[in-house]
Amino acid sequence: MNEEAQSAAARKKDHIVLARHSKRPERNDFDKIFLVRPALPESKADLSNAECGFFGFRVKAPFFINAMTGGVEEGDCINRDLCRASGKNGIPMAFGSASFVEQDPSALKGFEEARDLTNQPVLVNVNADTSPKTVKTLVKALDPIALQIHVNAVQELVMPEGSREWKWKEKIARLRDAAEIPVIVKEVGFGFDVASIKALAEMGVDAVDVSGKGGTNFCTIENCRREKGDFSYLAECGFSTVQSLLNARFAQQLLALPEEGAGAKMPEVISSGGIRNPLDVLKSLALGARWVGVSGKFLSTLLGGGEEALEEEICEWKEQLSGLIALYGASSPEECRKIPWICDAELESYAKQMARLVSPGEV
Repeated sequence: MNEEAQSAAARKKDHIVLARHSKRPERNDFDKIFLVRPALPESKADLSNAECGFFGFRVKAPFFINAMTGGVEEGDCINRDLCRASGKNGIPMAFGSASFVEQDPSALKGFEEARDLTNQPVLVNVNADTSPKTVKTLVKALDPIALQIHVNAVQELVMPEGSREWKWKEKIARLRDAAEIPVIVKEVGFGFDVASIKALAEMGVDAVDVSGKGGTNFCTIENCRREKGDFSYLAECGFSTVQSLLNARFAQQLLALPEEGAGAKMPEVISSGGIRNPLDVLKSLALGARWVGVSGKFLSTLLGGGEEALEEEICEWKEQLSGLIALYGASSPEECRKIPWICDAELESYAKQMARLVSPGEV
């Protein structure tokens, strides 16, 4: 293993240790959203309520195990457990960044071994600087249903060995062409603004994973790895997951305008970042998300209670979510977009101010 690969492997191990011990906020912006529950829902709670399509594949729930780790022994062990939980519960699974395979081709074996443990659709995650050749290798070896490309400028800035060049649009387009499968562009915990979502729509990206503030904070994690130069003041940088979902709604409105959209199709929206329970999943769906990615909560359960505890938790989430969907008068994840909602004054103020920025003079 060369020096670059050794450095990347050490960073991955640091991330696992620091993520395990990092404290996630007990409250986040999902607590500022209130769904309107009908006293007469005229519905029936059934497990089939939670079933949905996922890039053409039928899955048991609209939530999935989102990208966490991989490429080193500790990460491969976690991925094997996650893939088994995925297969037993009928939900998709996203591998953590596999770009490491470019520095250490032998790391591909760990991903392949984990892939063999689930019959569910998987996502392969890479950074935008990954070569098209490596992406083709990963797609061929792991048979993903979609490619996740993560964008992480805040993390890279705080990371001691991070990149300082974040010109990604052309690179994303190149990787999309190389992959020849649907492409998801994903943040890593700092959310998405309106203009960037609109730009990705105009590029033809298939989905945007907003991955906002509220869960694992990679600014804090990378700051812990620094020997000097404190970046803790950036810990609250970016948009929360709820704010990002609202931003996606604004982007969709802009794309619907003839002078703005130019025929661009709004990407599917994935909600992730600070998802703590099935109610957060339901609120995400009500706010317009098609699917919901869960990372920190499931990782905490796995590391604290083992594979069986994670499998039981996911099973319980499916049962609870199916009941919640019926409780709020819907019969499928798609119908949850019709659930009316209100928000507190702080979030309402955010929405009004953002609307003013997006459409000056209209609000």
